[in-house]
Amino acid sequence: MDDSNSAQKDHKSIWSILFVFILPLLIGSIVAAFIPRPVIGTISIRDEIDTKMSLRVIKEIDYARTHPEIKAIVLILDSPGGTINDTESIYLELMKLRETKPVVTMVEGLSASGSFYLSMGSDYIVSNPSARVGNVGVIGTLPSLPLVLEETISTGPYKLFGNPREEYTRFIELIKENFYQVVALGRGERLKLSEEQVLRGELYPASEAVKYGLIDEVAARSHAIEKAAQFAHVAHYELVDISEALAEEKAEETSTFFLLDENGVSTGYPREAGIYLLYIPNFGSENP
Repeated sequence: MDDSNSAQKDHKSIWSILFVFILPLLIGSIVAAFIPRPVIGTISIRDEIDTKMSLRVIKEIDYARTHPEIKAIVLILDSPGGTINDTESIYLELMKLRETKPVVTMVEGLSASGSFYLSMGSDYIVSNPSARVGNVGVIGTLPSLPLVLEETISTGPYKLFGNPREEYTRFIELIKENFYQVVALGRGERLKLSEEQVLRGELYPASEAVKYGLIDEVAARSHAIEKAAQFAHVAHYELVDISEALAEEKAEETSTFFLLDENGVSTGYPREAGIYLLYIPNFGSENP
């Protein structure tokens, strides 16, 4: 009889363990399988910033902002910059995204001019060791002197260009000052350079960029992703390329942004005259 009671007690003990420990774990595992994991999204800019690029990136930013499972974004940059309007459009959308979700920039190669401008729309900037950063400033092409064309009718001397040359120069200066204000706002007390130094347009190696407060850290992309997860207070996350999440077709097309030489190779100079937040390597060594 005692053996029978003992067996019953052991049986009850086993069921107690099942109910107290194993069953909740089992239920938790089943529930977890139906709950989406938090996502760290990546958005890449690896070319010049033009209208096509800005439309794609803004679409991805909007996707990140409106999908609650995406908790943070890592912005991957390797770009010389581009047009003012397109750069500013992306920057403003990044600032809007940061109201609800952290953004960490990862520089892989080059973050110059307009590309550096975009990094100011993030909470933290990481760079690989060999990257170059900076080139704050504006380039532009002065309009021609007022002229009369036989086959073109205009109602004023500046109808073709909008402004006299001196006004155009003032406009470029205004854009330059705005660029500096974006840098000052983005880096805050971390910035160790004066306004004059920032606006010299220098490109700095990553190690110097950290010292001057232009970026926060030299590290691998994996560290930038971990940093984004820390800012978002998430763990066991999933990494998702937002471009792939949108199922965007990436057709290889020849860029129409830069002027090509006789061999079809990009010269690094914009095809159209205008004002750009753009870094041109070896400027002045050759004429386009």
